[in-house]
Amino acid sequence: MNTTAELTMYQEALRAEGTAILRWDLNADRVYGDELLQGVIPEKLKNESYSAFLLQSLPLHPNDRIFFVSLVEFLKKPHPEYADTTHEKVIEYRVKEDNGEYRWYHARYIIHFEKERAQYVTILLRNTDSEHRHTEALQQKAQRDALTGLYNKEYAKELIKEALGVPGTVKALLVLDMDGFKKINDNLGHLFGDAVISDMALTLAEVFDETDIIGRVGGDEFVVLIRDAADRSLVVKRCEKLRNMLRRSFAYGDGKELHVSGSVGIAMSPEYGRRYEELFGFADAALYEAKRRGRDMQVFYTKDMQASQKKSAEDNTVMEKRQAFLTNPQVFIFQMLYETGDARITVETLLALFAKYFMVQRVVIYQQKRGQWVCWFEWHADGYSSAAEAHAGAVFEYINSHFQKEIYGTFSECPDTTLIDGEAGKTLVERSIRSFLHAGIMSEGKRIGFVGFDDCRGPRIWTKREHEVLKTFADVLGTFLMDQMRYEMVRKGYWHMQGVLNAMPMKMWVTSAKDGKVLYMNAKTRKALAGPENGEERTCYKVVTDSNRPCVRCKYFKLRGSCPVGLRLKHDAEEKNLTPVTVLWQGEGDSHLFVDRN
Repeated sequence: MNTTAELTMYQEALRAEGTAILRWDLNADRVYGDELLQGVIPEKLKNESYSAFLLQSLPLHPNDRIFFVSLVEFLKKPHPEYADTTHEKVIEYRVKEDNGEYRWYHARYIIHFEKERAQYVTILLRNTDSEHRHTEALQQKAQRDALTGLYNKEYAKELIKEALGVPGTVKALLVLDMDGFKKINDNLGHLFGDAVISDMALTLAEVFDETDIIGRVGGDEFVVLIRDAADRSLVVKRCEKLRNMLRRSFAYGDGKELHVSGSVGIAMSPEYGRRYEELFGFADAALYEAKRRGRDMQVFYTKDMQASQKKSAEDNTVMEKRQAFLTNPQVFIFQMLYETGDARITVETLLALFAKYFMVQRVVIYQQKRGQWVCWFEWHADGYSSAAEAHAGAVFEYINSHFQKEIYGTFSECPDTTLIDGEAGKTLVERSIRSFLHAGIMSEGKRIGFVGFDDCRGPRIWTKREHEVLKTFADVLGTFLMDQMRYEMVRKGYWHMQGVLNAMPMKMWVTSAKDGKVLYMNAKTRKALAGPENGEERTCYKVVTDSNRPCVRCKYFKLRGSCPVGLRLKHDAEEKNLTPVTVLWQGEGDSHLFVDRN
């Protein structure tokens, strides 16, 4: 078959799939194609550069224009990595039709390079709208709110995140709800309330553009992203129109009426960022401000609002946590450990809370490590020195040597450091430590660390409550420190064991029974197999056969004679006893140790 016939057959096959072939001459910036282009590319393209058509004339969906901007920029630059070869880019995009609807297209750009410069591009263009519509129909249930038909909370969040990532336009994120909605549910019932929410959703769809993103967050709360909000007055007009349509009165009972309205909080992007969570929080703060000012209004978020509300929220949070902490410190500490799931984060958070609750300027935790005392964590207020500076030398020696067993536990404390004689007292005062209280962290009667407070402003009598709270925290830290010390001992044991295995004359390796990852190979095995360094993420079959698929016969618990590891080592798995032994390796359950005894 000659070249022309092959090309004709290839073109016919593509046409059968509804694919058009174009050639983009980059030097002339013109595109040429076959008759399938009729109805796909406008006639005016014949008199316009193709790059200008893509960037200016093609009525693209706002989210898709960035793809073509990136493509055109790519084609302008030299690419030595693709010299005298081809490179492909695939773009799926939406084009607005005359009826206002968007249709999906799929374009494969095969870029041909001469030396480092792109010379021409072969384009395979296909209308994939029907495929996308079918897919969208299948996704509808997962993406839509069942009551309103709008996007549900999670999918609206995804779409808004995507839109916020597109640069070049000003956007507005709106969070809104209905004033007085709870009274509707309480007095007219939830079914009537659902009808009001559905009507509210229809109102939103009527007020905002099709390209804007509208989602239901929950209850009567909705989120809207206006994609083009450069004209702030337009945002205000939309909100005013929405509020006018939401303002209703409902009769109930004996001549009673319920009056409802809508309030809107607005956060502008990129003025206040491009992150969804951050903008949503700002818009929600603006909504709160609208409620505070009397409801039935829209409010734009400002930095002043942020400072005021943040301080109010922080003050409320601190007071709530202080009360919970002081009521039952042990429950509070363990609840924090459970919620964060990370002991280190909990410890760091608690140090800052301690400082606020007990009005101290420094909180420290020391532990004994390999015979030395080291500061494990600390918190100090602005304007006060770190523990390394404040506790150096005589200060630490005095605190550490004055632990005594008291009724509440083991403590080192001083209500007024000006009463301490000698060099230690002088140094404590010079370093602005006027009073301190430290609780020993105990394990089996031995002090393995301590946690405590420095008050740098003046003398104070440490209360029973402060002793109890510090002792509780010390007990929790004792458990954590002992776990850490045991981990260090186990880790050191593994390190010594690996040293012994590396010195063994036989070949030995360990794999995970779960996924075949190589957890360890001794030196002799790595040399024979050119295996990975310990810690590299590779499987045994990848090491030996350079395959990404596991061996068909290997079941990890019973090797057969066709094991590639065994064959690579010139042995038969069964005859030379390469059957693995189940071991626990660095916390990895059901690992297998292989030993080649030859």
